[in-house]
Amino acid sequence: MSEPGQKPEKQRNEGPRRSGADRRDGAIETREFKDKQYIFREGETAEQAFVVRSGTVEIVKKSDAGEVVLGTLGTGGMFGEMALIDDKPRMASARAVGKASVTVIPRQLMDRKIAEMDPFARGLTRILMDHVRTMAKSMDGKAT
Repeated sequence: MSEPGQKPEKQRNEGPRRSGADRRDGAIETREFKDKQYIFREGETAEQAFVVRSGTVEIVKKSDAGEVVLGTLGTGGMFGEMALIDDKPRMASARAVGKASVTVIPRQLMDRKIAEMDPFARGLTRILMDHVRTMAKSMDGKAT
């Protein structure tokens, strides 16, 4: 405890330190990215989804012809959620176009929100994820 008039000491978590990209404590945070900086890459496992706070993020996928831009997201756009919903590797990469700021949505929060969904809606969401992955697989001829 601190003396009157002194600032309270910050309590340190003595557990293992993790970078912001590896938080597993369920806390929501904001991360900043520079132009062309990857937020995540195709094939990685997922522990977070993201929401664009400012700037632009593009979703890109490798193909035989190089990289294909699947979509561009602006403020309010969510991405990276599929890998959390279906527990499969990321099917595309995400990178900043110019400076971008994103809110990080941890797996624990996504899992809790999905568990709270109506069972019908939860099942429908999983079916839709399967359809998207099947379409992506047929586009590039490899497993996603």
